[in-house]
Amino acid sequence: MDLFQSRDVGFTAFWGITMVLRCFPVAFRLKHSLSAARLCARLWLLLARSERRQITCNLELLLNGCNPLPDLAPIIFSHYETHSWNFVINDLLPHLGRSDIQSFSEVRGLEHLGAARAEGRGAVLLGSHYGAHAYTIVAVLVAHGCPVTAVLGQELRPEGNASLYYRKLIDPVRSCARSGLPILDRGRVSPRELAAPLRRNQFLFVLGDMHLTAEQAVQERHALPVPFLWGTAPVRTGPLRLPKLLGSPVLPTFSTRQGAHVTVEVEEPLRLAPGRGRDDFEADLRAYLERLERRILAAPDQWGHIRHENIPNWICSEPH
Repeated sequence: MDLFQSRDVGFTAFWGITMVLRCFPVAFRLKHSLSAARLCARLWLLLARSERRQITCNLELLLNGCNPLPDLAPIIFSHYETHSWNFVINDLLPHLGRSDIQSFSEVRGLEHLGAARAEGRGAVLLGSHYGAHAYTIVAVLVAHGCPVTAVLGQELRPEGNASLYYRKLIDPVRSCARSGLPILDRGRVSPRELAAPLRRNQFLFVLGDMHLTAEQAVQERHALPVPFLWGTAPVRTGPLRLPKLLGSPVLPTFSTRQGAHVTVEVEEPLRLAPGRGRDDFEADLRAYLERLERRILAAPDQWGHIRHENIPNWICSEPH
């Protein structure tokens, strides 16, 4: 196990600012969350030079069809501002009441939630790494009266390759947001437990853009290569298998951050293919990814994966 890795440099800025913020009252931290996020973003960009080069390369690939290519600096800063604001809010979540969360959030598309519950089989809310972090999305939905349970993996897996520094210093801070939220641990929960919220005519929130590396895709039992961003990405089919089995609708659920405000948008349900074969799942995943693509291309700064090193494997040099 490595003592320290290059990816840990940026997280050091997040950890340091979080430790300082914890010295202040919750109300002060919430009021100044955006200022703290902007400071964290500046430090992150200053410290994580290699990561900045990676996100610049990724954006150049993603926006290759734009003529002229937009100025990438504001997009990159906005991405890290969004990323940092999510961390600041996540650290606050265990201490916030319902009215506190409502003060910086709203939920759109409540009519789709009502229509889904009227069918009596609950619904899967298919989220993504776009806008707010999953913890924040779940907290916002709960605060606005949505009976939801989330299926999320641990931030850190024991079998992962994280450094000792990250395991001991960073991960305990990142993971504290799970406290008090209705979360099932992906990979450690039975099918019966997964189905329970839907059978109660409630909602199950899962992430639909869990793209895999080539090595992970070989090991994953339920993953398909799906056209994505002019390339191909291996994507898990798990989030669609349960609703297809139970007949529950699937509602793409996205979020966007504007300043210190987050909007969760529940869209109309996907039109799922009737079967459960490979082609059916590929069509279903593609229908979802098309909606995600439109949002990524409109505001790439909101997409959490835009800084990752495997992006070039998903994006061709020329749009189709």
